[in-house]
Amino acid sequence: MADSAGSGLPTTPVAPPAAPTSTQALGEDDDDATMVGAVPPELMAEATGDQLEEKQWIMVYEDFVRTKKQCGESVDGLSLEKFASTLRKNRDALIAKHGCKRVRFSVYVKEGRASLKATPVRE
Repeated sequence: MADSAGSGLPTTPVAPPAAPTSTQALGEDDDDATMVGAVPPELMAEATGDQLEEKQWIMVYEDFVRTKKQCGESVDGLSLEKFASTLRKNRDALIAKHGCKRVRFSVYVKEGRASLKATPVRE
């Protein structure tokens, strides 16, 4: 074998460090290991419901902007954030008043202007 840097000693290949065992990798030998629990169904439904509502509001916003333009109305200063804030306030008021679970919004033309209709949904 060849010597190492002229020392006259033979070189021996060094093995890489051993990979952790499956229990070491998972931390099973650690008494303070973090445990992941199941997400309560109510919380999951609420989270996915909010995402669905946000997607629906984006579609209503786009429809509202399109309808305003078709009616010759200006859309200056109208942003999704302002629109969503208005929908949120209206939704909260209707839920409190009617005890419904959610509110569906739709766009229609009233007297030549784009308007919103809020409908309580009792599922």
